[in-house]
Amino acid sequence: MFELSFGKMMIIAVVALIVLGPEKLPKVARTLGHLLGRARGYANQVKQDIDREMQMDELRKLQEQAKDAARSFETAVNDAGRTVEQEAASVQSSVNTSLAQAESDALSAETKATRAVENSIAAPNPVLTAQDEVAALEKSIAEQATEQIAEIKPMISAEQMSATLSPTPAAPADSAKKAA
Repeated sequence: MFELSFGKMMIIAVVALIVLGPEKLPKVARTLGHLLGRARGYANQVKQDIDREMQMDELRKLQEQAKDAARSFETAVNDAGRTVEQEAASVQSSVNTSLAQAESDALSAETKATRAVENSIAAPNPVLTAQDEVAALEKSIAEQATEQIAEIKPMISAEQMSATLSPTPAAPADSAKKAA
């Protein structure tokens, strides 16, 4: 903008000396030096403020990116948690269904056993003693319970249930230890 060479500065100094005189020139030069120093200080301060604002903008962008990443991670964790809860609920309902079926089968077996006992009581058998009747009844109940248990097929095996509920798959060494 301004090109002040040494020659031009000498011309300005001579003109200032003539116009201001030797008495006022040092005061004006000092004042001019202070004003130029303040102007440079203000310019440096403005530069620093602009740099700080640029850095703050960059930090705000990084902060927004971190917040977005945290939100997406939280959403993924919540979705995974819901999925696990749904699977656990379905496993629990299937277990409850199997348990209810087993209980109803056991009740029907008990009812059959009771009828068999009633029939055996209704038909007098003078040879059987009370102990023989109890033994026969226990045997009949055990046979019917065994038949009912054999008919019940589990919907999910214990290994599948533990694999579904465990957070990480079992290591091959752990499964080899369990098999042994």
